[in-house]
Amino acid sequence: MVIGCVPYLNAKPLVEWFYTPQGRESGIELAYDAPSRLAQLVETDKVVCALVSSVELFRHPNWSAVPQIAIASTGKVLSVRLFSKVPLYKVRSVALDTSSLTSSALVQVLFAQRWGTKPEYIPAAPDLEHMLQRADAALLIGDKGMLARSQGLYVADLGEEWYQWTGLPFVWALWLGRSENITPSLVEALLQARQWGQEHIERVIHSAASRLAMKQEVIRHYLCNVMQYEMTTAHEKALERFAQECKRLGLI
Repeated sequence: MVIGCVPYLNAKPLVEWFYTPQGRESGIELAYDAPSRLAQLVETDKVVCALVSSVELFRHPNWSAVPQIAIASTGKVLSVRLFSKVPLYKVRSVALDTSSLTSSALVQVLFAQRWGTKPEYIPAAPDLEHMLQRADAALLIGDKGMLARSQGLYVADLGEEWYQWTGLPFVWALWLGRSENITPSLVEALLQARQWGQEHIERVIHSAASRLAMKQEVIRHYLCNVMQYEMTTAHEKALERFAQECKRLGLI
């Protein structure tokens, strides 16, 4: 059985278990790709489920989410940021890192509903310098969004902006798949993987620090204090609000 996963730091506590002896016995293998392409793998049945952008749940009525698990945050998320050469109310064009459809949808919701403007959106590869050569502002997600240098730029953390506007957390990603593929055994394995990641978070931090050449205290803060991995009623309410805002703008 193959499941899809994003290659970002925030997913590591949910999947590192699959590389342990016990995890390998589950028979589940991981395929890594950007969340937008992972959704295509689910659509074409090349993976049974994938950790993909939460907006995909609204776009696929025959898909279901694995219960109790999410990648979410309340307030600053650090890894989904908008970088601008001008104040946000002056932005006329935005280069979008199209890796995540959720982040792309959220930035459009925020511009329309919170900042009161409707800039032009330009799909772009996630390279900040080149993106800002093409547009007033640029959206970056994942590790690149967290590590990008922001000197001389206006920076908006999308998680923080959403929270200040709605008072709600934000759900960035879910394990999603066709409803018939979300079996009890798959759910059990994914819940076990999340539990292992929480119990062995220091091991996850050490591994990630070596891979990303980041300080362990930075990764520890991000994974332990910023990221949230459990679905609560507040997260469900936040998903409902996000779906309403996306529908209002015709994004889904």
